[in-house]
Amino acid sequence: MAIIHLVSLIEHYGYLGLFVMLMLEYFILVVPGETALTTTGVLSRSGVLHLNIGWLIVVTALGTFVGSTIAYGIGRICGRPLLVRYGKYVGLTEKRLASSERMFQKHPWVILIVGKYIAVVRDIVPYLAGINRTSLRVFIPLNLLASFMWTATFLALGGVIGGLWKFVLHHWQISIVPAVIVVVGCGYGYWLLKKRMHAALDHERSLEG
Repeated sequence: MAIIHLVSLIEHYGYLGLFVMLMLEYFILVVPGETALTTTGVLSRSGVLHLNIGWLIVVTALGTFVGSTIAYGIGRICGRPLLVRYGKYVGLTEKRLASSERMFQKHPWVILIVGKYIAVVRDIVPYLAGINRTSLRVFIPLNLLASFMWTATFLALGGVIGGLWKFVLHHWQISIVPAVIVVVGCGYGYWLLKKRMHAALDHERSLEG
C-alpha cells in the first residue's frame, strides 16, 4: 500500500481504521505495522493528523492485541496443519515455522515480547503460542504488555522524526547533521535487532538441517 493511500485511509477512518489495520496484520498483510505506526506518528507530530497520542497508543495497542489473541485461538484450536497450509498468506513457510517453533519452545517469554518488534516473526508468534498451548495466564499479560510497548515505540519514533523534520525546516543550517545522526541511529538500532533475530532463526534452521 502506497504511503499516500495509507495517509488517506487514516484521515478518513481515524482511530477505527488504525485499529482494524493493526488487527488484520495477523491474517492478511494490509500494511506493515511499523510503517502504519511510524507514519501516523510523523503525521500527528507534524499537525497533518489531529489525533491524540494517548488514544493512538491505546487504540493501536488494542488492535494488535485483539488480532494476535485471535491468532492464538486459531493456533490452539486448529493446530499446526492449518498454519502449514495457509501460512503463505502471512509469509509463513514450513521451514520458517519449524525454526520459529524451536526458538519459541526455548524462550517463550522472550519471544512473546521481543518478537513483536520483528516483521513476520510478530505474525507467527501468537499462532505458535496457541499451538504450544501456552497458558492464557502467561500469554494475555505478556501479549498486552508487548502490544503497548511496540505501538508506543513506533508512534514515538514517528513523533521524533516528525518533530525533527519541523525543526530542520526552520533551522536546517544548524540542525541537519544532528537530525540525520538521530534518524540514522534509530534506523540502525532497529535493523540490528531484526538482523539478530533473523540470525537466530537461521541458526535454528541449520540445526534442523
